Amino acid sequence: MRVTELRLSAVLLLIAACLLVGAPGAQAQIDRRCFTNDAGTRCYYLHVPPGAPAGKPLMVYLHGCDDPLAHPRPSGFSLTRVADEMGFVLAYPLQDQAANRQQCWNWDKAENQQRGQGEPAIIAGITTALVEEFQLDRARVYLGGYSAGGATVTNLGATYPDLYAAIAPMAGAPYRTRLDGQAIIDAMGPRARPMPAFFLQTLFDQISNIVIGRTNLAQWLAADNLADPGSAPALPTSAQVLVVGPGLPIPLTVEHYASPRGCELAQFTTPLLAEHALGAGLLQQDHGIEIQRNLMRFLLAHRMPPPAQTC
Repeated sequence: MRVTELRLSAVLLLIAACLLVGAPGAQAQIDRRCFTNDAGTRCYYLHVPPGAPAGKPLMVYLHGCDDPLAHPRPSGFSLTRVADEMGFVLAYPLQDQAANRQQCWNWDKAENQQRGQGEPAIIAGITTALVEEFQLDRARVYLGGYSAGGATVTNLGATYPDLYAAIAPMAGAPYRTRLDGQAIIDAMGPRARPMPAFFLQTLFDQISNIVIGRTNLAQWLAADNLADPGSAPALPTSAQVLVVGPGLPIPLTVEHYASPRGCELAQFTTPLLAEHALGAGLLQQDHGIEIQRNLMRFLLAHRMPPPAQTC
């Protein structure tokens, strides 16, 4: 290992240590439930913010592989704080260890890349059941996830564009691991439309590297332009650097991709000096809560548009 690599490793270890001793996690009330349909059974945690839930948005978050929040119950999942602040219901589906020993969502299996089958059908079923039970706002239903969860978000964004108004496939993979947007359009079928998407990819991710994240972004922008020509810019329309501050332990670069139709179709966030596991922590613990707020600000800014329209 070269000296520069040793220095970089030392910096990353120091950051990891700082994150692990950060502020105490949120201790919100989270209920455990289970859901079954023809595709199978998965349990999930549910957090409902104060007040009547009717008319509130819904956020569904998919964990990564062997996620400590997935068992035996989530602790310190700070997105519950954001849910209370912004007023949305939060669901956290859990992968069954019988389906994957490492508790990874099986995003790369063919049956999980199609509508009405496998894990996407179960997650969509949980989503629809919650919308109906709590009379949530059908126009403001969102899906996000990290790593294997992020790749599964890509699958559901392509196969259920009529259910989720916007998605966040973070540290995930392109749909069917292809480069072209046509694969997404084919999966959407008659429901095809531009899909607003929030991407997060740590700069030194050793599992889902930055090139994969860029490819994921490019595929979705290409699909947006196939669904509504001219709706998505190929290059960022603006960019910024966010410096260290409360709820933001490392600097970020944020690229914005605004549509000439009047909304932001994509946002690409890159935490600097961070790798894969640190990225997961930034999305789930108090020390990264400002990133989580940015995520939800992006998603909540979008409502389900009329068919084939951008926003």
